[in-house]
Amino acid sequence: MNELQIGKLTPMAANVNTKVKSQSDNGFKDILVGALKSVESQETAADNSIADLLQGKAEIHETMIALQKSDISMRLFLKVRSKMMDAYREIMHMQF
Repeated sequence: MNELQIGKLTPMAANVNTKVKSQSDNGFKDILVGALKSVESQETAADNSIADLLQGKAEIHETMIALQKSDISMRLFLKVRSKMMDAYREIMHMQF
């Protein structure tokens, strides 16, 4: 008989599957949290740069660069999120 039966996993296969799943979940979650923190830090830097410009502590070109960095990182994050949602929807529509 086949080691993997339809709808059932052998104890060894289930254990391996659980370990791989928990490791990949932590890695993927860490990547997303890191990306979100990066976007947030770019946004904070842009806000601080605007405040410095208004107080005369920063030049306009520094502020514009900080704003562009923030904008680009937010756009990238939103594109990645959109692609992830599309992949999730496609997986949910698959028939097994």
